[in-house]
Amino acid sequence: VLVGWGLFNLVEGIVDHHLLGIHHVRSGPNQLWWDLGFLSLGVLLIAGGRLLQRSARRSR
Repeated sequence: VLVGWGLFNLVEGIVDHHLLGIHHVRSGPNQLWWDLGFLSLGVLLIAGGRLLQRSARRSR
């Protein structure tokens, strides 16, 4: 679930926020930082999900 949520955040963030410019996480003077934070959250979710998957495989 974490990996999927992180992948969605990355794809949606890159496509909608940066490539198409449809919307931003928070519009205003610091919108780039909010968008980059959203992408960073996606990376952290993917990394956390992968760590959980790895630890689950070891415990079997």
